[in-house]
Amino acid sequence: MSELIVRNNRVALHPELLLTVSAVALMASICVSEAAEDDADRPTVWIEAGGQLERIDSAQSIFAPSFFAEAKPSILAPMVDAQQPPAYGLATEGKISFEPEDSNWLFSAALRYGRANGGKHLHHEQSVVSATQVFASPLRNFLGDGLTAYHDTNLTLDFQAGKDVGLGMFGSGGSSIISAGIRFAQFTSNSNIKLQAKPYIHNSSNALFPGKYDIRNRHSIAYTAILSASRNTHAIGPSLSWDASAPLVRSGEHAALDVDWGLNAAVLFGRQKVRMHRQTAASHYNLVPGQYPHPTYTAHSTQSANPGRSRTVTIPNIGGFAGISLKFPNAKVALGYRADFFFGAMDGGIDTAKKENIGFYGPFATIGVGL
Repeated sequence: MSELIVRNNRVALHPELLLTVSAVALMASICVSEAAEDDADRPTVWIEAGGQLERIDSAQSIFAPSFFAEAKPSILAPMVDAQQPPAYGLATEGKISFEPEDSNWLFSAALRYGRANGGKHLHHEQSVVSATQVFASPLRNFLGDGLTAYHDTNLTLDFQAGKDVGLGMFGSGGSSIISAGIRFAQFTSNSNIKLQAKPYIHNSSNALFPGKYDIRNRHSIAYTAILSASRNTHAIGPSLSWDASAPLVRSGEHAALDVDWGLNAAVLFGRQKVRMHRQTAASHYNLVPGQYPHPTYTAHSTQSANPGRSRTVTIPNIGGFAGISLKFPNAKVALGYRADFFFGAMDGGIDTAKKENIGFYGPFATIGVGL
């Protein structure tokens, strides 16, 4: 009897087991079907465009002609302060990426182009402090004047292949992509500087009425200096990057708000070039009684040999970004803050080579469309 009961129980278990297996298989089939459908609907090509307000960190040697040694701080100030390069610029960017179906590989090409224009005109004039004098003089003032114009551009071009190695570590919908590739960078800077100064005035006096009036003989020197410089760097090298994303808020399958961040590094090899023209002129004015108001003057000028330099360089590059993005099935909008630093990227010297770092950082915004 007991044997019969056991057999009946075993027979009763078979339909339950089959039902369970069938249910699991059906659920798995549904999941696979939905995943395949989602994968089929997922865009394989993304096109992105955007812009960035860039704070620019760059430095060039101050153009300091020999007559700077004769000028007072108040005369030097406008000529030095006018030589500050532009602090801000605007950049545009574009990116196209391709993710093959049934793959976690990602191939991309990205371009960023920035430009900054700037310049200043600063002027300072100061009357000569002296005792009473009979005649006013057109040579009576100290003077410092700085006029500058700058035009800078920067270009980076990236080709990368990456793979999502996140494996769900940042939750469903998150990603962690490690990429390797090639980065090309180009930097140009053109500057024009004109400086004018009258830092030296010498008075010698003859008594007309002792203790009351003086007739002053005046000797003044006026200087003018100009500098035109063109600098550029072209470099290319291997690059690595890490881009990650984690869901912050998700609204079904239609929209998601994600937190994004990333790091990038590269070593670039290239060439720096500098070409410049420099000239300084001095005019000596003399005013003596009887010649007023027509002073006599002599002038001479010196011109540089238009020095040029060219050398090979190695430029380390590091950067990163952080932001948020609103993603839809076939579109996305991103906002964030990004920084990119290139070490020893430009030759900022005048008489001799001088390595200068370049940095670009600031807020950015992009929009993307999936195809």
